[in-house]
Amino acid sequence: MNETNEIAPTSGRPDRFVAGVRRAASRVLGTSPVGERVLELCDRFEAQRAAILQTRAPDAIIVGVVGPTGQGKTWLVRQFIEDASLRQALPSGDRTREATVRIAWVGPYPPADINDRYERYLHCEAEKMFPLGVEYLILDTPGATDQDPHVVEISKQTLSLASVQILVVRRDQLRSQVVHDLVNASEGTLVLPVINIVRQHDDKLSSDIDAYCAAIHAAAPSSEILPPVIVHDFDVVDDEATIARTTREAIGHALRPRLVEAGGAERRQRARLAAADRRFRQSLHEMISDELPYLVRAVDHLHEAADRLPVDVANSLVGSGGSLRAGIRSRLRLALLTDTAAIWFPYKTLIGLLNLTHGAWDRLVLSLSGSLPSLISSAWTTATNVGQMQSMEAEMRGGVRERSAALVRDRLGPLIRSFQQELGPLNAQAPQAMGNESHHAHLRGIDQLQHSSQQILEEEIDRGAIGGATAQLLGLAGTLIFWVLFAGPVVGLYSKYFRASSAVATDLQDHLDQFPAPEWAMLLTSVLLSVMPTAVYAMLVITMTQSNRRVQKCASKIQERHSQEIIRLQREGVLRLELDDPILADAEFLVRAGKQRDTA
Repeated sequence: MNETNEIAPTSGRPDRFVAGVRRAASRVLGTSPVGERVLELCDRFEAQRAAILQTRAPDAIIVGVVGPTGQGKTWLVRQFIEDASLRQALPSGDRTREATVRIAWVGPYPPADINDRYERYLHCEAEKMFPLGVEYLILDTPGATDQDPHVVEISKQTLSLASVQILVVRRDQLRSQVVHDLVNASEGTLVLPVINIVRQHDDKLSSDIDAYCAAIHAAAPSSEILPPVIVHDFDVVDDEATIARTTREAIGHALRPRLVEAGGAERRQRARLAAADRRFRQSLHEMISDELPYLVRAVDHLHEAADRLPVDVANSLVGSGGSLRAGIRSRLRLALLTDTAAIWFPYKTLIGLLNLTHGAWDRLVLSLSGSLPSLISSAWTTATNVGQMQSMEAEMRGGVRERSAALVRDRLGPLIRSFQQELGPLNAQAPQAMGNESHHAHLRGIDQLQHSSQQILEEEIDRGAIGGATAQLLGLAGTLIFWVLFAGPVVGLYSKYFRASSAVATDLQDHLDQFPAPEWAMLLTSVLLSVMPTAVYAMLVITMTQSNRRVQKCASKIQERHSQEIIRLQREGVLRLELDDPILADAEFLVRAGKQRDTA
């Protein structure tokens, strides 16, 4: 189908893609409620992309520590800092109101554009930060709680800044819905779950962790989820220093190789942009599917018909079933005639004659015996075969485009009318710009399909033919059959002729009565007696050349390669249905734009 408006958001121009969605929504949906919701979705997507593209710390990886309030996020942040005085400057979220609503940046240099109202920066030399193999900034986010939606919103906004997220949750909060919301907003990042305040290991803990990780994967399928780190409750163990050291080592073991392999923040940023694009498409698809199910159904039917059309066109190119096998037999006979050398006379002449009179061999045998009606019948069959071959070539050269246009009109006309009927209630002005549906669509890539079909047919016929060397051996055998049978009269006549010529040359006298004067009936009988076995042999050769097994093998291979070629041309966008009407094209693009697809 036509996707001329569509630009791959992660590899091309996302602004053009969103502009296409906006334009399609305005033309097709007008000022309807669903149209305004599509425009709002575009606004949110562009704002999210702008946030991801912010380069507030271009030379460092941003590691965000996120989670609900009271999960131990700030305690975990302190484990990355070896400066004791700086650790004291990071109070826990339940100590001060300020700590719960302000973002804390910790690292060797400050990020750009610090907002003093919501952010603060704590300087820490790189040598006094826990080594992760790359330069990084720690981002201590506010706690996300169900009771304070403003704080939840601040936390979600900060997620767009982090390439790596350490998701901290208490053992008893593993099933918190807030955690799942945070992960859903952080899709495309590197996520390390940290299960905090674990008092004992048991089967229930393992099952809860498995369910928790499965929920994270479901909420953020494009994120890379690392194995969780378990932090024991040091109030029970009474050894905070040991637990802190073990936690640092586990986090370093999990993050260090992944950060080194990632190649910096740019690669993570691309993953975040791809994830944002997938979320936008999914949201758009869900919105259109829920609000406009009949329009989606009409587009799907249109696409299903468009996907089947190339198969029908390909079948019209080479035929299907009996017509395909008949065409293969004709091509195999022609290949045999072409591969047989001209020196194999009259065997090659008989092969050519049998090709032209294929389907009338019985009448040909009678015609050679002198039956006038059979001769006329064979001549008519010959002329018909020649005419059919010329018609087939003309059809291959010029009739494909007309057949494809007729198929588009016949198959898609009713579907396009249904499409138009669904557009009417959405935007009253849209159907007014449409004319006759026969001019709304055409099939692109027919010329390429025709070229490929011809090439496939020729290649498979060449593979299925008996081959040049075999054709020469068969020609030699057929020629020997004729000349061995015709050798008696020829040798007798020429022997008598040479003796008479020798006598005239020797005596220099008139010996014309000694020259042979054979009757034409004798010569014709000799020719017929020699030609008939040769013709029977040629018939056997042609029968072998176009055997059912050979023909069926060629037909199966041709159909298989045609199917593969159609899939390839459709996948590459060469063979597709294009909607010429701009309103229909916009409506189709709007519905199809929400479909998930690989943008790599």
